[in-house]
Amino acid sequence: MSVRREAGLRVAAIVPAYNEEATLIEVLSVLKATPAIDEILVVSDGSTDGTVAIARAQGLRTIHLRENQGKGRAMAIGVAHTTAPILLFVDGDIMNLTIELLDRLVQPVLSGHSDMNIGIRHRGRMADFLQPLTGPLLSGIRCLRREIFDAVPESHREGFAIETGLNWACRQLGCRTTTTVMYNLKHLVKEKKRGLIKGSRARIRMFAAVLGAWLVLLFRPPDLRRGIAARPVLNPELEYINF
Repeated sequence: MSVRREAGLRVAAIVPAYNEEATLIEVLSVLKATPAIDEILVVSDGSTDGTVAIARAQGLRTIHLRENQGKGRAMAIGVAHTTAPILLFVDGDIMNLTIELLDRLVQPVLSGHSDMNIGIRHRGRMADFLQPLTGPLLSGIRCLRREIFDAVPESHREGFAIETGLNWACRQLGCRTTTTVMYNLKHLVKEKKRGLIKGSRARIRMFAAVLGAWLVLLFRPPDLRRGIAARPVLNPELEYINF
């Protein structure tokens, strides 16, 4: 499939990864084989397994955070290390990713039909229809114009609040959000990665963070960031290694 794009647009794929050695090589192999992607950055969010070694073995630019800082901060650091106007975020634990799926996700943004296109996993025809209408649109794979990410308030660049922040910023900017149903796409659930008890706790914390972020935006919405590049401030003790 040939992906049409506006002249001069580059796509940077940013992969936030925390201990994803079991699935990362599959994700990176598909990203490298996708012609629409011009640049790939892996951000290891304090990983203690083989995540960094796998990314470097693939010849990809790799940023290793010394301590776990959360998904939102890892994504922001990745954005700060590229000048690409189109950003593609792909979680490191996604399985069954294909070039065709990535092309379908990127194409609407590159062609100007959409400003942010979110990949939603196929869960049945009725669920596929209702999910974009009822939300929240949470996904480990999405493509968007850079200015949407840059507009996300600092308060919503932490942890899993980032996805709620992206959805809100897109609406506030008057940008167009679309969704693409992604068949056969799966991800390695937290319970399998961390064990039943730790994984369940992590899942509860994730949903609590998303709910809290949504409530803040509903009742006490912050100002959009305007004209400010996504330059995360790092504490000395959280210094990262840029390979």
